[in-house]
Order: sequence, then structure tokens, then C-alpha cells
Amino acid sequence: MGIVTVSDAQLPAAQLPAALRHRTSFVLARLAALTRMHCAERLATLGLNQHQHAILCCLDEFGPAIQRDVAARLDLDSGDLVSFLDRLQDAELLRRERDPRDRRRQILTITPAGQRLLRRAEALLDEAEPDLFAGLPGARVDELRALATDVLARHAAQAWRDQDALA
Repeated sequence: MGIVTVSDAQLPAAQLPAALRHRTSFVLARLAALTRMHCAERLATLGLNQHQHAILCCLDEFGPAIQRDVAARLDLDSGDLVSFLDRLQDAELLRRERDPRDRRRQILTITPAGQRLLRRAEALLDEAEPDLFAGLPGARVDELRALATDVLARHAAQAWRDQDALA
């Protein structure tokens, strides 16, 4: 049997081996890549990347925090975090101040400009998700999120616990 080469004209991009199409981990990885790209495009229109958006979300919801805690909460390498923070600070979206109790630590605080930009980012993402999941009824999207959250919670319960349900 000879080697078969495939050009774009001969094979639709969507054709994948059945073994991959039926492997949940592969399907979820592809879905994650698709959603990341879809949302990253929207955030880029505001000059944000997904990590910067996540940092602003953390500071907005939980209040001022030290860099180490934000890195741990978002599972970001502290070296990577610094470059994200530098760009956010340069854009005046957050403030970094020395902790008066421990001068080695920096306290991060979202600024009013950061809060305004975060609201715009959230609005863009609210518009993007229905487009991304077009064709699925809202209840199925909710079910997909709930199932994925259940799996993630089994591996990191603290991170996925619903704070509202605890109140």
C-alpha cells in the first residue's frame, strides 16, 4: 500500500479518526482550544489576554491580594504573573503597592479603570458564548458547564466550590 497524502482540497478539516472523536479527553481538549481562541479574540479587542482578564476578575471579586495569592488562585507561574501585572499596571488597570507589614510582598488592587474595562470584557464574553455554543439550547449549555465543573471539582474541590451556595 502506498503512502496517501492529504491536501486541504481532498479532506475536510473536520474529519478525524473515530478513536479521537469518541475519546472524551480529546473532545474536551479540542473544545477548550476552540473556546480559548474564541474568547481570546474578543478580549484582544480590549487589549487584554485571558490571564489578564482572570487577574482582574480575581481582584474584582476577592479584593486586594498579594501577588503570590493571585498566582496560586489562578495556577499561574509567578514569573508569568509579573509580566501580566506589568502590562495591567502600565495600562493603569491595577495598582501594586508594597505591603507595609512585609516590604517583600506586593499588594495588588484593581483600579476604577480596571473595573470599567472588566465590565466591558464581561459584556463581550457574554455576547461571545451564545455564538460559540449556537445550536445548543441554553439548558444543554448549562448542563455542559455543570458536568465539566463536577469533574474539575473532584480534582480541585476548593477552587470549584460555589461560594454563593455557602452563604
